[in-house]
Amino acid sequence: MLQVATVKRMPSVIGVLLSVALLASTAAAQQAPASGPRDLLQKLNALRVDAAEVYRVRELYLRRDAVRVALDEGKLAFLAAQDGRVTGAVFTGQGRVIAMPRDPVEKRSLARFLGAPLLDETFSRAYFRFTDDTAEELRVQLSRAGARPFAEPSFAEDWNTVVANLNPRHSLRILADLLANAPQPYFYAGIAGDTSGAFDVLVNNRREEQILIGQMRFAEGVRYYDTWASFPREEGPAPEAPFVPLGYAIETTIHPENTLEGTTTVQLKAARGGERLIPLELSWRLTVSDVTDDAGRALPFFQNGEVAPEEMLLRGNDAVFIVLPQIPAAGETIRLRIAYRGSVISDAGNDVLFVGERGSWYPHISGADHFVPFELAFRWPRRLTLVATGKKLEEREEGDWRAGKWKSEAPIPVAGFNLGEYVTGRVETGTWKIELYANLQFEQAVLERFNKPVVEGPPVRTRSGVPAPPRIIWPDPPPSPAALMNPVGEDLAEAIRFYEKLIGPFPFERLAVAQIPGSFGQDWPGLLYLSTLSFLTPAEQSRAGIGRHTQEHFSELVPVHKVAHQWWGGAVGWSSYRDQWIQEGLANYLALMFAEDKRPGELAAWLETYRSELSTKEGGAEETPGEMGPLALGYRLRSSKSPRAYAQLVYPKSAWVFHMLRMMLRESGAAETKKPGASKTPKAAKDPDAHFAQLLQALLANYRHRALSTADLQREVEKVMTPEMDLEGSKKTPGRPGAMDWFFDQWVRGTGIPKYSVEFDVKPAGERFIVRGKLRQSGVPVSFIAPVPIYEPRAPGGKPVLLGTVVTNGEETPFQFTVRTAPKKLLIDPNRTLLCLTD
Repeated sequence: MLQVATVKRMPSVIGVLLSVALLASTAAAQQAPASGPRDLLQKLNALRVDAAEVYRVRELYLRRDAVRVALDEGKLAFLAAQDGRVTGAVFTGQGRVIAMPRDPVEKRSLARFLGAPLLDETFSRAYFRFTDDTAEELRVQLSRAGARPFAEPSFAEDWNTVVANLNPRHSLRILADLLANAPQPYFYAGIAGDTSGAFDVLVNNRREEQILIGQMRFAEGVRYYDTWASFPREEGPAPEAPFVPLGYAIETTIHPENTLEGTTTVQLKAARGGERLIPLELSWRLTVSDVTDDAGRALPFFQNGEVAPEEMLLRGNDAVFIVLPQIPAAGETIRLRIAYRGSVISDAGNDVLFVGERGSWYPHISGADHFVPFELAFRWPRRLTLVATGKKLEEREEGDWRAGKWKSEAPIPVAGFNLGEYVTGRVETGTWKIELYANLQFEQAVLERFNKPVVEGPPVRTRSGVPAPPRIIWPDPPPSPAALMNPVGEDLAEAIRFYEKLIGPFPFERLAVAQIPGSFGQDWPGLLYLSTLSFLTPAEQSRAGIGRHTQEHFSELVPVHKVAHQWWGGAVGWSSYRDQWIQEGLANYLALMFAEDKRPGELAAWLETYRSELSTKEGGAEETPGEMGPLALGYRLRSSKSPRAYAQLVYPKSAWVFHMLRMMLRESGAAETKKPGASKTPKAAKDPDAHFAQLLQALLANYRHRALSTADLQREVEKVMTPEMDLEGSKKTPGRPGAMDWFFDQWVRGTGIPKYSVEFDVKPAGERFIVRGKLRQSGVPVSFIAPVPIYEPRAPGGKPVLLGTVVTNGEETPFQFTVRTAPKKLLIDPNRTLLCLTD
């Protein structure tokens, strides 16, 4: 299975950080001196239960959109007020929480974790934090019930240790509302469930999907955050992000001991105004020393505080929050200078270096892809070669140092670099060039694979009966990664030419390709990291003990998969975590098409491999990858129930999704050429992939330097679809909105792989025969529909003959065909146009 690590900017640590229960500051002493925001944050952390205001309660209720909390009977106390405002409460007793998502995807997600499509849990303890009117609602209900406060120090003491631990996870989120002139309501309930244990219920208007329900779990000693459900409020998604980037200027020094020292000047725009707190993402390995604005004023900031488990486990503690001196107006431009230092560069042995924090080595606004200009300036030890995104403007020597500048050729979503003791190569054409950078030696882990001695033959005995020592054969010197550099470059160039014919011109003038240690690949706009394994011949890979499947993966798919990301990722971005499958699916499927173009039969072989992987339970797994969740869950697929689900599902299934679209467009296009009375052959007859190419080119043209969503993709498919693809409509207006709902609901937002079997009989009808039968469908919901082609096999060596296509309708769909010869057997989709299983 293709498993490629990607920067790919999994849902932002920050977009959700300000979203979920976040963070206390552990700002170091060298940061800016104590200020109002920092003092306020510390006071929020220090809030405790007000022991003088405890209530006996019955039947109190809170409703937040799809979430309902009932405090049936027990004791309730508020946290002490901060500047006259209450932001928390605790409860002990008997309560109940109910949440009912509207989205079928979220209902299925809840059912997977809880066994039912809704949350309905009783609880004994609950911790609440909020910036909305929760305190006022509760006080009104208490007043109506005639409840009177009383003092109970033991109740407060029982809670205060817990409160001290939990408060810092929420204080910064609350601070954001206290500093804003347009607060975004926040409600959090930490529930001690009677059945499910401790879990979180969040309604947060700073999240795009305001409602989140989930739980931290351990599996085989590893912590996971299981997102049971995440969805927008009924009134729709939250307001747009408060700040958007306009550009980055990054100055970086790489010291001889491989530490990184940098300053980033980021230019932002206040998208909607009303906010003082700017969220940025930066590796926790890099410590911010100071932040200044355009006027040179030092600004308070918070970095690497205590992050809520649901965020720590998704992306780590990679957060910096900067407090502006005043609230900017909507549309106002802000320029910040951020200085930082730390260790994000690792040595894998033999001076093979790589940048460990590939997505967060500079501070940036995260979330949906933002395409902006980048300017990069580096200073590094002279003995090393540095490669970076963008066009190199200059490089010079300064004593024991080198210095260089790069600038992005066009707006890009992310920037990267790597460095090492490289040998270089080049492949050039008239419009673009490939620069290759490979190490002379392997990293230590790979080198050890080549240096193992071989023991030849079984022990033999001498005439005295004493066993003779076995013959030990020491291996030849290991190859050099640089030796295969040029063949790798030629393969990449060939892939670019193939993609250009299908999609359009390569989006950059230059592609730099750098070898990195490990078994993963990485893509940036105009820059690829390729694993050392991709720089080995098949014979060398075998000598290193690498299996055939892994060899094919790193030699045939990974490099060209990463090249395809130059279009899908480098030129077209993704909108949210629910849409990342599009980039991976397109890159993976185009790599398969290229492999098929070079070696006919490769596409079918990989599709069969993917089908098998998606439908096979691994080890003691309770589910197959195809059952673990829909593509639309993105990173949420990785959970305590299925730690590897993202890689197991997204790469193979997303490739199948684009294959099915291509096949439907191809078959429909070909069918149009057979209509009687046609005066000339349409273009689709000459190029069976004309419709598919039209779709890809439209995506590139309409979403270049923009974020692409699943809804956008569906709209573009509906523009090029043909009547045969409109399985639910009248077939008169194939381009109507929603005409492809059936496909995206089932294959992107749904789970399962259909299984088909057929039974039939044949009766003569004059000179022809009538074939009547039933197509049985299982493994998917009863409402699942699909166009299933039925074929008649021919003599060995002959191609099967299509009898017709059956559009399934429930568990059993009847069909009837009129044929010239009586078939003895029927084949279900022998040409692999549909992801399905057959008897």
